[in-house]
Amino acid sequence: MTNKIFVILTILFISAKISFSQNSKWINYTDFKNISSIASDNTNSNLYCASSGGLYIADAATEKIISKFTNLNGLINNELTALIIDNNRRLWIGASDGSISILDLQTFEWSYIFDIKNSTETNKAINYFYQSGNFMFIATGYGIQKVSAINFSFIDAPYYKLGNYTINTPVYSITANNNILYAATKAGVAYANLSLNLNNPQVWTNFNGLSMFSNVKTIESYDNKIFAGSTTGFDYFDGINWQPYPNSNIATQNTKFIKSASGKLYFISGSTVYFTQSTDLNSVTQFLPSNNYSTLTSNNLRGVVAGLSDNGIMINNDFVFPNGPFTNIFNQIVIDENNSLWAAGGVTNAGFYDFDGSEWENYNRSTHPEIGNSDWFQKIRVGNGNVWALGYGGGPTLIQGSTVFNYNTTNSILPGIPSDPAFCASSGGSYDNSGVFWVSFFSTNTGRSLYAFVENQWIGFVNPSILGQATLSDIAVDSYNTKWIVSSGSRSGVYFFNENGTLTNPADDVSGFYDNASLGGDVTNVNSVIIEKNNEVWIATNNGVFIINNPLAAVQNPNQPPAPQKLGIISGNLKVPFTENCISITNDILNDKWIGTETNGVFHLSPDGSTLIEQLNTAKTPILSNKIISIAVSTKTGRAYFGTQKGLSSYATDAIEPVTDFDKIIASPNPYLVPSDVNLKIDGLIENSKIKIVSLSGTIIDEFDSPGGRIAFWDGRDDKNEVAPTGIYIIIAYNKDGSKVGTGKVAVVKK
Repeated sequence: MTNKIFVILTILFISAKISFSQNSKWINYTDFKNISSIASDNTNSNLYCASSGGLYIADAATEKIISKFTNLNGLINNELTALIIDNNRRLWIGASDGSISILDLQTFEWSYIFDIKNSTETNKAINYFYQSGNFMFIATGYGIQKVSAINFSFIDAPYYKLGNYTINTPVYSITANNNILYAATKAGVAYANLSLNLNNPQVWTNFNGLSMFSNVKTIESYDNKIFAGSTTGFDYFDGINWQPYPNSNIATQNTKFIKSASGKLYFISGSTVYFTQSTDLNSVTQFLPSNNYSTLTSNNLRGVVAGLSDNGIMINNDFVFPNGPFTNIFNQIVIDENNSLWAAGGVTNAGFYDFDGSEWENYNRSTHPEIGNSDWFQKIRVGNGNVWALGYGGGPTLIQGSTVFNYNTTNSILPGIPSDPAFCASSGGSYDNSGVFWVSFFSTNTGRSLYAFVENQWIGFVNPSILGQATLSDIAVDSYNTKWIVSSGSRSGVYFFNENGTLTNPADDVSGFYDNASLGGDVTNVNSVIIEKNNEVWIATNNGVFIINNPLAAVQNPNQPPAPQKLGIISGNLKVPFTENCISITNDILNDKWIGTETNGVFHLSPDGSTLIEQLNTAKTPILSNKIISIAVSTKTGRAYFGTQKGLSSYATDAIEPVTDFDKIIASPNPYLVPSDVNLKIDGLIENSKIKIVSLSGTIIDEFDSPGGRIAFWDGRDDKNEVAPTGIYIIIAYNKDGSKVGTGKVAVVKK
């Protein structure tokens, strides 16, 4: 037998809000439709629904959403996996990271258990809760934990080895009958008498035969028998022998969940919910029509309620879930001129989504069949009042207000791919300075990977020999109308192209290529490219960021373009190369850079990239993931949005576009207590304002330039770096030639 040191965990129990709760600078948006568990509060009509995006409460009577919870208002982690309401009306909420959040349903106070999350176990997922008397048995990715349901203290060391099964075998579900504890595991079923030492592997009996050789996902006690379901079948134990389920059509089906309720046995078999009764197990009745069911619960008002993996919960044949994005995947995000956010899902069934600041609208073939014959949209772009969703298979889709039109191989000259002439794989796009929309293609059967859309016509450009079998994606356009395009596949790097203003005359086209070697020996992938406010080309790679500060020179001499410079960040007195795996990048209205990485969250840098302003990651902030696959910053509100594979996070910044003319300068806080760790916020500026802080006697206390946007800051000190004395001060802001002036007041109080 494999030996392992068993350590009795000391409970880490906290009866206070976790640090990220009620963080006013952050908002997280997630998809709540993927239901993993439901708990019914039988003192009222509430249903508690665990999903991959958090927790929501639905009223079974009205089918309305009462409230929802994420890591910003109570939860430790949004990827929820298990729920139970204990005998004291406390909701236990388990998550994929091993965290347990406990919500008292009478006081709505939160408590937390971090022991499993903070352990050294490899698979920490909380898969199931089962209460027996005053104890909660917790099925985890490494075995079973026994916890007091009274004071949350851990009882015994973890039950790591269940009979002959391999140590740390994942446990998916638990039940009990006649003082015997039964566990559904990855290796089969294990069961033992609760009165014995469950840490002793020899007290456990194993069963993995008939149709259940492995991956037993669900187990339930009914009619003094134990019913267990696996990915390959359905068996039951009569107390002496294990037997296949008597209905042969059911016995070999993928049995996802079993629930005993109201004297009947309900179960999800394949894509259907059935029920049976103890008097005739062979006779099964379809309870719900076929769908993607994942779990069941019993509710006093509605009876058995089903959860789905993609559509919330079903009440009275209605799907009930909070409004939100269609999935948690945000492959690319952009913000249009109305400050609506658009996102491409990036996976085969996600489509694309629109968020107007209040409600999400999801575009897929079910809701908007006019988007084309595929829901696989990789990228999304906005400009000139239009939105372009760029898809694999269906081609590009144009959204103009309420009109949606899809371009594909049947209604345009757009290409298919070599293996399928009907599969149109658009993968990147951007408007140029003349209002022409350019689209790149992942693969084509025409020898053309770049197309322009102008006056409702498509124009294709023959690939130059330097492209080879490249697959193109992201496009950025500089002020000279040069297209800078991310290339991967057999020709990885950055392709640049300029048609010299003549779309139909290829003779004057200019193109060139930066391969990975020209970006540095450790670069294997180029992931994104932008043109920032100084017309520099910034290239995000697996080994940092590279900058081309003179893009005109590239088209003037494409055979010898200027060498890219690697971004370095000043640390101490040294400039250290930035070597993060960078997968997304953008700049804001102040030209600050926002870089999303594969594993370390977001790096917010100064305009030249030399200074790290802040790093945003899951250890320090409520951001949903450290893998940031897309970023956009609203110029109207200053909110930075971070697209991940676990949802969308937004973060309040001061990078807000300036006003066109001075109205009123507002200072906050006012009065301003000095010295202070918080700078005075000066709001209402035009672009590139100059600011003076002046006493009532006319003395200039301090003067400085604004960062460039609507907001600037003052530290409460004079030009000699001394704290300003108590008094009323006039704030004067003006443009360079003094033709526009704005004023405001602030009361300064010296501590």
